Amino acid sequence: MPLLDEKGRLFGKINILDLFIILMIGILSIGGFYKLRRIDPTDIVIPKPIELKIIVLDREKIGVDMIKEGDILKEYDTGTVLGKIKKVEVYPASTEVETVDGEIKIAEIPDRYDLIITIDGKATVTENSIISGKSELRVGSKLVLRTQTYALSSTILEINLKEE
Repeated sequence: MPLLDEKGRLFGKINILDLFIILMIGILSIGGFYKLRRIDPTDIVIPKPIELKIIVLDREKIGVDMIKEGDILKEYDTGTVLGKIKKVEVYPASTEVETVDGEIKIAEIPDRYDLIITIDGKATVTENSIISGKSELRVGSKLVLRTQTYALSSTILEINLKEE
């Protein structure tokens, strides 16, 4: 019995192309199984609890009244949940004003408010960064957040890692 017959079948039973496809599927399956077995469980990063303080500047009273403790804040672009509002502190908004004498004084802005919001959330903590969704959380960086009814443009004031 010849190795290949006139129709290109191996031993007259299986086509060489079919055999090649079966072998490739087998090799890829073994490679995938081997790769999955080699995953180190310590490589998986589990989000850790954090407490984040942000400041929101120059909001109107109607916007301030919408922000409540317990609201769930998400990143504006990705919709990734950052955390739950734990505490909201409201202060009159102020700005620097030059007087007629040329002095710089701090003056309140009528009907405008600054907020310091404390958020309980979870973030991926590595040696070099703290990441929530696609945003790196760093003191001083801008963070745009949203809920179903409002959006906040804020600056990060403080990041504290909490014990689990």
